[in-house]
Amino acid sequence: MKPGKTLKVCGSITKKESLAKFTGSVLDHTTVAEADHPYSGYYGRIPDKPKPNSLFLFTERYYTLEEALRLTQNIDICAKNKVNVASAIFLLKNHRVPAIRIRNFPDYQHVGMLQQCYINQGVRFSRKVDLENEAVVTVNKCFLLKSTDDGLYSDKNEKNEGYIKVPKRLELLKFEELFQNVRNNSNCLLFDAAMGGFIIDGFVEDIIRIYSDHLNTDLLKCIKTQILKWM
Repeated sequence: MKPGKTLKVCGSITKKESLAKFTGSVLDHTTVAEADHPYSGYYGRIPDKPKPNSLFLFTERYYTLEEALRLTQNIDICAKNKVNVASAIFLLKNHRVPAIRIRNFPDYQHVGMLQQCYINQGVRFSRKVDLENEAVVTVNKCFLLKSTDDGLYSDKNEKNEGYIKVPKRLELLKFEELFQNVRNNSNCLLFDAAMGGFIIDGFVEDIIRIYSDHLNTDLLKCIKTQILKWM
């Protein structure tokens, strides 16, 4: 793909997410969690700690990405503040548990109001969810990308995130082993990684999402070289 080309695509990211019950203002008999240690592969290795910026509103049924977008764009506080919404599915105690993922919500004191806006449109929230400290989640979302090199993309909305095209998707344990090898046997700067896929021209392109405060094309190239070496 030609470098510099902008793409608007949909796809998914699968990762282990650290979860904590959100203790702010929520409606009774509902469960909301926040990702309390995002990008742990990066921030778990340095003193700095990022502020949690993602909430998961657990629902009785799975809402597709189209449904989640449609519901959210009808809520003024979300539309005006360009809140990033996605559909999500967790694996909790061997059960698949759906949620609506909200990122960059401007005022956590109004989460209950946000829930009520969804309820007014027919959304039914889960009354109780048995949370775990860490769980695998697949988030389905839209991306705004710029092609920076062959098989490399930068995220135009998230400056610290980039993506590497890979030949195949790995099982989670194999993925973790791969990146243990990459981190222990290379000079690439610190980063966090997650599996994913983009739908481009009707085909699924397997990718790996990279997060780093020092993200640039050189870092993505360094990691890509190591991925292909160890994959």
